[in-house]
Amino acid sequence: MKALFVLCLSLFLVNASFGQVYVDGVAIDPVNTPFCQLICTNANGLSRARVQIDYGQHFVDIGLSRQKIAGADKQVITFNSSIDALNFMVRQGWELVTFALKGDSFIYLLRRKTI
Repeated sequence: MKALFVLCLSLFLVNASFGQVYVDGVAIDPVNTPFCQLICTNANGLSRARVQIDYGQHFVDIGLSRQKIAGADKQVITFNSSIDALNFMVRQGWELVTFALKGDSFIYLLRRKTI
């Protein structure tokens, strides 16, 4: 009985440890958003990596402005590289499905991890 309780508690904690991702102040809904695309252009000598998340929102700005991407603490994150952004998403409970290279951008298809 005690082992069953510990097992249930650990499953709850693992599920609760997946963070929330905010894009321009909007939480990516864990129920209705099973997939997203991470579009990354690596940093050069003058700027940080440029990262866009397409989760099916109506408008994705790929102009000069940057999306404000934040974690569960709602603090905006600046990424050093595309791998830095990919690692962030994996820590938030996403997993890599596939990737492609288009021009100088990496495009990662991610899905939520299932327990």
